[in-house]
Amino acid sequence: MKVVRIAALLTGAGLVLAAPNAATTQGITVSPMVGAYVPAGSFRELQAQAGELERGSTLGLGLNVGLGMLRASLAYASGATISRDGIDGEEEIGDGSVLVGAADLVIRPLPKLIVVQPYLLGGIGYKKEDYSFDDDPIETIPDDEKTVVLHAGVGLDISLGRLSLVGEVSDFIGRNNEDKWKVHDAFAMIGLKFRLF
Repeated sequence: MKVVRIAALLTGAGLVLAAPNAATTQGITVSPMVGAYVPAGSFRELQAQAGELERGSTLGLGLNVGLGMLRASLAYASGATISRDGIDGEEEIGDGSVLVGAADLVIRPLPKLIVVQPYLLGGIGYKKEDYSFDDDPIETIPDDEKTVVLHAGVGLDISLGRLSLVGEVSDFIGRNNEDKWKVHDAFAMIGLKFRLF
């Protein structure tokens, strides 16, 4: 819980400090994104249910709205397969979806190289997961789950005038049942950034 408080304070302070400069020096940008959702770990330990559940990769969609250093990030993935290791190997037992949103600070530590601009991002957000099982539901897992997450990532802007090509890899990091920050929801996406004004 202490990590969440520190991240929230740092993000909030950054938003307050960056807002006046962002509003006067940068216009609003919108970036629709598409790519892959890659869960980097199990989402629930189920000792009593004979195994550990894993989510599979699937198509991911995203939308980023930026104002200078400030950014609102949304990412969604649906149809991620849920499988369980059993005696006969891995079997699919259902699917799930994940919707995450975050308030981020975007930092560009390196100068723009002709038309290429790398960046780092970090912030705090909220994640909602929904599960659907093929047979009987697993009683220890609710139909949906909501949690606070940390957000971190790297990206690259390729400027084409008022339009930019964007590539980004980011991770939404949440806590597991043991209250450790070990649940990862990674998105690798590309998209177009439109400068509205």
